[in-house]
Amino acid sequence: MDLDLSSKRARKLVREHSLTHEEIQQIIASARINLATFDPEYRTNVTQIADDLQKSRPTIYGWADRAIAATIHSLRNIRTGRPPKERERANSVDS
Repeated sequence: MDLDLSSKRARKLVREHSLTHEEIQQIIASARINLATFDPEYRTNVTQIADDLQKSRPTIYGWADRAIAATIHSLRNIRTGRPPKERERANSVDS
């Protein structure tokens, strides 16, 4: 699996999280599996991904399952709406 880190966002994430080549490959593989699971228009070949990374299909699916569980947990814990403005926060503390 060839990596293309020409994107500014990709380089920023690699730098901020000190991602290794293997971790980047795991992220890509997980994303592809999860897209194929939830988006009928997206196609991927799990066997080819596993072969490219020299891992088993169950390993690849395990990465994808953990990634989706983390995404679900994160999305469920994001507060919705805009945070209160400073003035509103100060007034609520004084009350």
